[in-house]
Amino acid sequence: MDSSNVRRIVRHFFPDTVPFTKTSLHNLEKKAPHSASFYFHHAWMELEESNRKAAAWLWCWRGLYHHPDNTSLLLFYSILSYASGRETEASLAFQKAENLDKTISSPFPLFEKKHPAGVTYPRVLQGTMEIANQMNTIAKGLTQQGYINDTLNYYPTYLGYSSDYEWKISKERSPVSPALRRLAETLIPSYDMFHFHFGTSLTDTREDLALLQQAEKSVLMHHWGSDARILSEAEKTNPFAVVKVDREYAVKQNLETLGKTIPACIVADREMYQYVYPFYSKVFIVPLMIDVDAYPPHVPDDEDKPLNIVHAPTSPAVKGTSYITAAVSRLQQKYNIDFQLVQGVSHEDAKTIYQGADIIIDQLHIGSYGLLAVEAMAMGKPVVCWISGFMRDAYPDDLPIVPANPETVEGRLEELIRRKDQLPHLGRQGRQFVEKYHDFRIHSGKILDIYRELSNP
Repeated sequence: MDSSNVRRIVRHFFPDTVPFTKTSLHNLEKKAPHSASFYFHHAWMELEESNRKAAAWLWCWRGLYHHPDNTSLLLFYSILSYASGRETEASLAFQKAENLDKTISSPFPLFEKKHPAGVTYPRVLQGTMEIANQMNTIAKGLTQQGYINDTLNYYPTYLGYSSDYEWKISKERSPVSPALRRLAETLIPSYDMFHFHFGTSLTDTREDLALLQQAEKSVLMHHWGSDARILSEAEKTNPFAVVKVDREYAVKQNLETLGKTIPACIVADREMYQYVYPFYSKVFIVPLMIDVDAYPPHVPDDEDKPLNIVHAPTSPAVKGTSYITAAVSRLQQKYNIDFQLVQGVSHEDAKTIYQGADIIIDQLHIGSYGLLAVEAMAMGKPVVCWISGFMRDAYPDDLPIVPANPETVEGRLEELIRRKDQLPHLGRQGRQFVEKYHDFRIHSGKILDIYRELSNP
């Protein structure tokens, strides 16, 4: 059922509810952070203002964890559960509410069945860390192919990527493990496939992995970078390798633990493949994906303005930011160029900045390109990024990225500055490359094939 109909039913049962503002909710969080009213009004706001019934469901669930006998939360929860296909949960919640307050009437007759009897729709839950908007992009692609695909994020950041369920567990003042265990027990029956990201799962203790095995659910891990990158392995193929997590034993131990209960994983390229293949029975390679239509090409048309170079590091040490800023500073003494270091802004605001760039620099250490490079190429921007020899051989021959490392970045940038008239051509090549190799419509089909293979071993 769509959110508008759910809102109609919720308003029917709570006609006198006065919506809170974000300011009033913030004040309530300070005064009574675990009150039933706090959770109820957060759920109400998610449904009314953000149109996110899954997020509203999670707020109700969290409220009931602390206030299991609150009739308003129970009724709200039963409506949201029924709307998302959790009819058993909905019935149990309503029965408890009815036992507490005999005047409550059932909300279920107000619903219309969304799917005809006998039709099954596979349900996928992705979680629990959003990396480079990939959970959201995968979900969008799979939804278009008929799958019900929800996303759960325990670690939202300033980047502002959206998720169906969102719970910033770092803000919890009490131990969160028992609540996560109970949430896992609630969610596991509702989904057929669990697609985890960045070494995370439904609980912070990994105890959900045993529950998933017992429930015979299909499980898949998706590794993205520092969750699996091993320096000693990286140095074999990349002389400029730097890793974010230098405790190699911890990374390996984590991979070993995951590989014992999760049969397969996905990585974006051969660079990541070299770290994970000893630990999983199956490793699939699916490139980074974006909705290319959301990144229209844009070439700055003011030839008299300074050349604008942009760099957006999430991890400056790993991206080689110090080398980049030093190189640009020296070049600014010789050429009319601007430099923008993009940090601490939302993804949408960052995209606006990228549109005004003439050159975008991704990273100088890792040896493979990331989402920033993909987005930049989609926008028709020339990209500078370190591509190791190992990865140059692994990528398609028409990769248009200008390779640069800490030793060569200044020279590479100077070449581009001197050949400013060639930048639009390089940008067009980048756009064509992304359309060919990173379109989410293509790669979501690959993800779907993986799901089918794991579901039917």
